[in-house]
Amino acid sequence: MNACPRCSHPLVKRATPVGFVYGCTHCHGRAVALPVLRRAGATDDFMRQVVSGLPSERTPPSLRCPYCNGLMGCITIRAGGHELEVDFCRPCAFVWFDADEIRQVPTVPQPKSKPLSAAAREQMALLQLQAMKEAQEESLEGMTEGPPEWWQWLPGVLGLPVEYEAPPLRTRPVLTISLAAALVLVYAVTAPQLGTVIENWGFIPALWSRHGGLTLFTAFFLHSGILHLLSNVYFLLIFGDNVEDNLGWLGFLLLLAGADVTGNVMHACFDPRGMIPCVGASGGLCGIIGYYAVMFPMARLGLMWRWFAPFAWIRIPAIGALAVFVLIQFLGALMQYAGYGQVSCLAHLGGLAVGIAVALVVRLSRPMADSTAIA
Repeated sequence: MNACPRCSHPLVKRATPVGFVYGCTHCHGRAVALPVLRRAGATDDFMRQVVSGLPSERTPPSLRCPYCNGLMGCITIRAGGHELEVDFCRPCAFVWFDADEIRQVPTVPQPKSKPLSAAAREQMALLQLQAMKEAQEESLEGMTEGPPEWWQWLPGVLGLPVEYEAPPLRTRPVLTISLAAALVLVYAVTAPQLGTVIENWGFIPALWSRHGGLTLFTAFFLHSGILHLLSNVYFLLIFGDNVEDNLGWLGFLLLLAGADVTGNVMHACFDPRGMIPCVGASGGLCGIIGYYAVMFPMARLGLMWRWFAPFAWIRIPAIGALAVFVLIQFLGALMQYAGYGQVSCLAHLGGLAVGIAVALVVRLSRPMADSTAIA
């Protein structure tokens, strides 16, 4: 879950007897999924109005879904003799209630129950304690439980992150898939003469202007080996689809190009080895990673803990993974500045800076545009 769509404060996930509810401790708004509302006893008429209701013409969309960040439609619902306006994200089936609005949802009356005897209350308390114990054990098991898909174990073994709770997509990521296919195709064509191609079309800082400066871009499509290629294609497919969905294909392409060029410039300015070619899509992909982590900070990522406890998995939010990744790249950049290492962490940091900056601008500008529409 992202921040509160009303005041941008972090949402808190709370377990209830009927499911999870995401609440804001600042403005006291609530994000609730339709199935949870159904289990909570919302009337059929209320549910029907939410699902089939049309966005209000008098109140333009202003809030963004805390899950997918898309605009939610404001729907007017007749409830209990009065009108109630709620914001609804149809793709995610999430309803946003402002403070005290959720109390106005009409519910099916519950039958009155007879008072429990002392023995029954004691038994109920024991059952609740047992349920709490089982929930605690399940949460501990969840810290080490592997990913849901079998193929996700392979990148985990290789030290790559795995998406546990990916933000839902609204469109097909055509550009992301096309770029991944292009990277594989270029490698297949250039593999027989890889060394010569890298020397001619890789980015060499001391010769940055050769081919009219095109090597700033052509180096993106070149990779030094199959593992280098596969890791970059994996990051592109895992994180690129959500970024393309959020920015649109043109914004996605501009972000990727800007991060790639900035990464190459960072490499050229601070790496002392000016005649060594720099190749790979990592600089541009770090821009995608930085944007993803800031735009979807609570997306759950899994990392396999491969030391002392084999096959143990750790789940962390994307923003936490970004902090760890930036620290690792900073330490690597210090070694690179001293003339060591074969990975351009400087290019990674340049791409990350662009991705993070663009995401912050988008997060700040979208609410401003929305508030202008309201006025």
